[in-house]
Amino acid sequence: MKIRISKTDKLFSEYIRRRAIVRSGGCERCGTWKTDYKQLQCAHLISRWHKSIRWDEEAAIGLCGGCHLWIDHEAEEKIALCKKFIGEDGYEQLLSRSRAIGKPDEAMIQLYYTSKLNELEKL
Repeated sequence: MKIRISKTDKLFSEYIRRRAIVRSGGCERCGTWKTDYKQLQCAHLISRWHKSIRWDEEAAIGLCGGCHLWIDHEAEEKIALCKKFIGEDGYEQLLSRSRAIGKPDEAMIQLYYTSKLNELEKL
């Protein structure tokens, strides 16, 4: 079943991919240089089916298509990559947040990522 892509998903994805360009200059796994964020994909390190962290910036990184495909089939490597970016404690906290019940306020999330994108534009 295909997941519906909302305005919030699009804002989040753009932020994660633009952040990857700023942080790493491209793919945050292999380091492949990219000049345009549109050349990257937003990779969720914990499944986006968990609504409580679907738009959590600690739960996603920007990857090239090859790394995204590879990491989605290597569970242990995905966990290691997540821990590389947010640490062991951060990973445990993210797992805990993923178990939360309830629906996030998408309007507030959209405002947040709109402001984060504006901050990146200034860099």
